[in-house]
Amino acid sequence: MPERVIEDEGKELKTYFFLLLENKILFLTTFFVVIAMVFIITKITKPTYQSTALILIETSDKGLSFLPMTDMNPRQTVINNHMEMIQSRTLFERVENAISNSGYMDSLFIGKFKEREGRISYLRGNLMVIPVKDTDILKIVYKDRTPEDAFYITKIIVEQYYNINLEMTRGELSEVRKFLEEQLVKIESDLQQNEENLKRFKENNSIIELSEETSKLVEMISNFESQKKQYYVEREMLLAKLNYLKENLAQSNKMIAEGFLNELDPFLERSKRELDSLQSSYAYFLSLGYDTAHPKMKEIKIRVENLKNNIIQNSKTSFQEKYFASNPLDYSKNLMDEIIIVQLDVKVKESMIEALNNVLKIFEEKMKRIPFQELMLARLERNKKVSEELYLMLKGKFEEAKVAEAGKLGSVKIIDKPVLNKSPVLPKKNRNYLFGFFLAIILGVGIVFLKEYIDDSVKDIDEIERELKINIIGNIPLIKIRNGKQVSTEKGKLLTEVSESSPIVESYKILRTNLLYHSEETNPPKVIVVTSATKGEGKSTTASNLGIVMAQLDKKVLLIDGDLRRPVLDKMFNLDFDKGFTNLLKGETSVENVIYPSGIDNLWIIPFGERTSHSTELLEGKLTKKIFEQLREMFDFIIVDTSPVLSVADPTIVSRLSDGLLWVVQFKKAKKRELHYTKKLLKNLNIPILGFVFNNINTESFYGKYYYYHYYYHYHTKEGEK
Repeated sequence: MPERVIEDEGKELKTYFFLLLENKILFLTTFFVVIAMVFIITKITKPTYQSTALILIETSDKGLSFLPMTDMNPRQTVINNHMEMIQSRTLFERVENAISNSGYMDSLFIGKFKEREGRISYLRGNLMVIPVKDTDILKIVYKDRTPEDAFYITKIIVEQYYNINLEMTRGELSEVRKFLEEQLVKIESDLQQNEENLKRFKENNSIIELSEETSKLVEMISNFESQKKQYYVEREMLLAKLNYLKENLAQSNKMIAEGFLNELDPFLERSKRELDSLQSSYAYFLSLGYDTAHPKMKEIKIRVENLKNNIIQNSKTSFQEKYFASNPLDYSKNLMDEIIIVQLDVKVKESMIEALNNVLKIFEEKMKRIPFQELMLARLERNKKVSEELYLMLKGKFEEAKVAEAGKLGSVKIIDKPVLNKSPVLPKKNRNYLFGFFLAIILGVGIVFLKEYIDDSVKDIDEIERELKINIIGNIPLIKIRNGKQVSTEKGKLLTEVSESSPIVESYKILRTNLLYHSEETNPPKVIVVTSATKGEGKSTTASNLGIVMAQLDKKVLLIDGDLRRPVLDKMFNLDFDKGFTNLLKGETSVENVIYPSGIDNLWIIPFGERTSHSTELLEGKLTKKIFEQLREMFDFIIVDTSPVLSVADPTIVSRLSDGLLWVVQFKKAKKRELHYTKKLLKNLNIPILGFVFNNINTESFYGKYYYYHYYYHYHTKEGEK
């Protein structure tokens, strides 16, 4: 079994090889056309240059406040976020602005785009961001028309993304620092004004010192006022941070931002009533002189922290279930968590400010009992003291914010800066030529096989023999004779015109032998009808040459031109006749008067006679049967050349009076569907088919050579065995 499989595979490979060999002109034409196209395209393609930079993305918490790292936001998510941001429109708007402001726009290829949108699209289209496997490094690749353009624009892209990353990383601190800077200017102005007011009051009034009781009262009020101002500043700092986070959330997910932010404030208001009560108690005990280290004060602080944690946890759970149940890894969820914490801190600060306001109202009532001038002085002293403490506090926080902002590094580190590379990356000539070579082979083979697949003509003789279950009893080759540069063929020639050693002569002798030994049980067929499915398949030549080789057996052979629509035997044998087959069928003459010598020993011919448009009716006449009975007595073999089966009914009528039908099929011309239809027609009429004769098999093609010699040697091998 394995040997048989190997043999079948070998035959199949041989089939493919000779199929390509037979269609070598089509294959080579396709091959060289593809090669030429690849060569031309490669030559006319404008060179493209490339510049590359490497950046490292820090995926730890450090420097990633704008891309929070949590258990639910893995490293790959951060890398993907950076890749999207590098390719974002926001970045390329800044890149385009930087190029426009540099003064180099006109010298770059991008400067040819008149519209800003065109320049941005061009920049984005030429960029690639490639993650380096198993690292946190991104490769930024930019391509352009010149090496200078590629290098310069890559440099701008890297610089602008580094700046964006730094700005986003420092975003919260920058907002706080700006707020403190603005407040410092205002408080400094207030302090100067308060000092000036106090100085002027003392100069204009005799009272320059407060009583001891009033001084203590002013001290307490100043402390509470300072604390309130501090809480106010802290609240404003938190609001600056909160606004920054809300903007980020809106950019990340606008729909969630709108719903969540509208619901959050009412939710926290409902949850913080107990918190307000604790803050009021804390402020009240402060007004009584309790120190912050007092156990009661510590207890309140612990309760406040616990309550805050509970509110935060409840808020996170509630909003996460509503907005992030289907995607817990969403970056927006981390922003939402931060917003909840910051907004609650704002509420706590506001609650404490309100509690301190209530305490201050009590002390303000006490201040009203002080004499007017002393009251005025007390208020001026208080304002000055509050301004001083607030200024010092803001100054300290401002310096802290500046240091924190400066120390806040971005999450992007430039590993390799772009360099000028003057070697083009496109076109890749060697790769193109190699690709073109293989593409040309693939397309060439593909077109040959496609042609073979579409072509319905007979190319596989074995396949037709199996499908139609009709024996092949003859194969007539198409022989090419080369005389120098001249090439002629023996197609359509009589055997008297070719050499005795020609393979065509031998092929007709094989056909003759196969007919004579068609069946061991019956005598050789005496009356043979030669036909084909359609015209132009060589049936007349086959009938004529079969008559010639039959006559060589020293047998009396009659050749009848029964193709009454397209008769040709008279021309092939150069006959000059008066009457013929049609005259005989009409009863206008006798058999002896229409039989003409062919010029070949033992071979006679009945030409077609007069042309008629009623050939079918003549053949169906009463005389036809009698004529053939008379001819059977006169000749050893009668060969009738008839019209094609699919053209008219003539061959089927004559076949009923014959011993069998010889079916001529022209190789690579006859269509399979026509053969199947013809077989069905003949079968329905119970016409005996002697076998196929395959005509004009090209001996230089695989099929012709293989099958011709297959049957040639196959027959002689069997003959030798006998």
